Amino acid sequence: MRVAIVEDHADELQGFLEELQRADDVDVVATARTADEARQKFSAAQPDIIVVDLVLPDGTGAGLITELRVLMPSVHYVVLSAYEDYDRIYSAILAGAVGYLGKTYVGDGLVAALRDVHAGGSPISSPIARKVLQAFQASVRPQLPISTLTIREQEILHILASGRSYKDIANALCISTETVRTHVRNIYQKLQVDSWRKINQSDLYNNTSS
Repeated sequence: MRVAIVEDHADELQGFLEELQRADDVDVVATARTADEARQKFSAAQPDIIVVDLVLPDGTGAGLITELRVLMPSVHYVVLSAYEDYDRIYSAILAGAVGYLGKTYVGDGLVAALRDVHAGGSPISSPIARKVLQAFQASVRPQLPISTLTIREQEILHILASGRSYKDIANALCISTETVRTHVRNIYQKLQVDSWRKINQSDLYNNTSS
């Protein structure tokens, strides 16, 4: 996997690099501390996956993902952030992130999460999954038909929110781990429908305070 990272905190960036460099199947091809630096460096580096912090000195991670997707549409974008509020999660999903990892919870699991993305999955930290679930149960559900998610997808989202792994979910539902990955990927895709833009009236991409 060819991985690029944009993270403005030097100590955190170094910690991520140390973990990734221990993995034989990961090649860190570029790093950046700002959105502008990422714009300048990442396209030429040709990464498979870009890990993005949501709050940068010169913009938002969601805005950066939106821009980079125009230049690199085949790249997978993964958010790694300390922020877990509703608007940030959905701004990242709408921008095109295929995974959302909380810095507090990822620990030494970053490599495993990136392998999951490379295999077609959409890793999401358990507390983030819970917020997605709560959003469906509260303000979002009346505005977005629940039929958007299949019964099985709703089942998986509930179990994922409890903190169980893809393997645990597969065992519980008597399906393969690959099938779980496919369902989670479909959940992400369905969350990117136009209804989300109607729900989030503010311009989340350009709001640098978010």
